[in-house]
Amino acid sequence: METVLVLTISGKDRAGLVEQLAEVVAAHGGNWEHCRMAHLAGRFVGLLEVSVSANNQQELEAALRTISDLNVMIALGELTEPEAQGHFDLEVVGSDHQGIVRDVFKALAAAGANVEELSTKTVSAPESGGLLFEARARLACGPEVQRDAIQANLEAIAQDLMVDIRWLD
Repeated sequence: METVLVLTISGKDRAGLVEQLAEVVAAHGGNWEHCRMAHLAGRFVGLLEVSVSANNQQELEAALRTISDLNVMIALGELTEPEAQGHFDLEVVGSDHQGIVRDVFKALAAAGANVEELSTKTVSAPESGGLLFEARARLACGPEVQRDAIQANLEAIAQDLMVDIRWLD
């Protein structure tokens, strides 16, 4: 029987960290499924989905926790079949200020959109030298949710937040 583990990792960034993590997973019969990893504030952080036989799960978990200078949190995932949902990709760009993420994703939740992936960053604005906030999100919606409803909720707040919202096709 297969078990799905969801790993949250954080460690001081260094060469070979991903290779070391991959070696431990492979050495214990695990299969590296999906991941998102990034360098944030001098640390290497990530989310990783690993499948492993139930017989090897405990040994894999123990081995992951022995990787030096790496904090590992492990949660059990579920083997699930993907649901039939509509997917939309969205980009938000505007002057950086507190509350953008809260307000945009409150409007999305009110429209019934579920966030499957989210990536945000701040960059220096080319002309003003201030900070620009950029977000990209992949949204999933059941058949009862229409893109028009989501767009209407976002347009209602975009001007107040001083952001541009674009659909990526």
